[in-house]
Amino acid sequence: MARGPGMSTGCRTCRRRRVKCDERHPGCTRCEKANYHCEGYTRDHRFIDENARTKRFVKKESKSKAPGNSNLVSVSVSPGVETRTTDRSIERAGSRCEIVNPAFGLGLQGFEEDICTSFLLSHLLSGDTGFLPVPWMREHAENTGSLSAQTSIRALGALYFGKLHRLNNIADRSHSFYGKALVALNSDLQQTEKAWSLSVVKSAMILGLYEFIDCKSTSGWMKHAGGVSKLIEMRGPYRHQTFMDRRKRCFLEHEDWKTVPYELDPGAKTSLNYLHDILCDVPGLVEDVGALKELAQAQGLVDGDADAVRRKRQLELELSQKVLMELKMLYEWRAAWAMENQGGCYPFQILMIANGVTIYNAILILLRWIGYQVIGPTFDPAGVYIDVPEGIEYGPLYAPREAPNGQAIAMEICRAVEYHLEEERKSAGGFFLLFPLSVACQVFEPGSREAEWLREVLDKVADSSGFEIGRRFWADGAKHYFSKGGLIS
Repeated sequence: MARGPGMSTGCRTCRRRRVKCDERHPGCTRCEKANYHCEGYTRDHRFIDENARTKRFVKKESKSKAPGNSNLVSVSVSPGVETRTTDRSIERAGSRCEIVNPAFGLGLQGFEEDICTSFLLSHLLSGDTGFLPVPWMREHAENTGSLSAQTSIRALGALYFGKLHRLNNIADRSHSFYGKALVALNSDLQQTEKAWSLSVVKSAMILGLYEFIDCKSTSGWMKHAGGVSKLIEMRGPYRHQTFMDRRKRCFLEHEDWKTVPYELDPGAKTSLNYLHDILCDVPGLVEDVGALKELAQAQGLVDGDADAVRRKRQLELELSQKVLMELKMLYEWRAAWAMENQGGCYPFQILMIANGVTIYNAILILLRWIGYQVIGPTFDPAGVYIDVPEGIEYGPLYAPREAPNGQAIAMEICRAVEYHLEEERKSAGGFFLLFPLSVACQVFEPGSREAEWLREVLDKVADSSGFEIGRRFWADGAKHYFSKGGLIS
């Protein structure tokens, strides 16, 4: 694909930072001096929307031709709009769109895979500051030596392009690539050398994203997520130094996974990474709550067995301490986040800040629920001691320990929806909203005004960003996975 006019030839890192690159090979001097990892000069794929230019061209041509010219053919550039041109014909029948040059008879199908892949790499998770840093997907698309890489990218590209453009024939063809990708991935897993490669992990992640968008059922993406989790765990933290219904603890809660990957470059760990560390502890806490309930229902406890009573009290004490410690870390993270982004937390200035606030609130809702389940009505989320400076500005958002109940926290998540779904960031914004909104939905009663509004938002995310899993949440009945009292309290 030729480089478009005005496109920089600098390295990918400098282009993302929007600074001038000296274009030294293999890595530029500017990145070296600034202690940035130079991502090199690999070719970019860009999707260029020619629709507006085509319309102008058609309008100009139709005016310059006399009425009744026998060389004119009908063109439909958009549903319900028909004009005329001598250069090409565009036929739209149902969901099928074909562009044909009369001189050569070459249809869109000859370029379909390249178009879908380019559109995927330039639009999926696009944010307000350009494209979000997901270079692994672009690198995977350029890995021509891996069949699972090529077929998984083709499958995701065709599905994403077809879904967003309502071209069902293209989306349907993605199923064939998906099947081939599964076969290729299974073949890679049978070979010892390939099974340990990062390429296999990437292919599994791509297929997980495919299920996020296709989402015929919630079990599909969970199976891929489980596979990715197992692959990463087997590879171990040292292999990652250079680059949720889940009620079971995650291996990422172990300290090695929070420290070892960053030992070679401690500065690479961002504030959001620390927030994700807290999030990775939540599944284990939920599993412990389940174990506590099972112990409470055990026959020995019912019969008044002294050992059973002692084990239950010990587990309650340990779990109570964990919850309070997690809340303390979460509150202190929130204070540090506000200090780091003074003046930008609300109204939001960039998507990263908005994403941090919504994830924080989702984790806070979950930890409050766990606290009420373990400690009971005496649990006081505002009573946790935190060591933070005074005078931090939070704007209209709740400061740590000040949210009165779960519904107030969920409403704070809802207030961030409009910013996430604005046109320039709706793809990445929609993706980032899936987890916080799925938690917020558990707070409100089914059929309430808030619950119905959230349903409409998740439908909008599915329509505009392609992530069908948001709609599937409601199709499955929007089950309340957590008890009403804990989440609302």
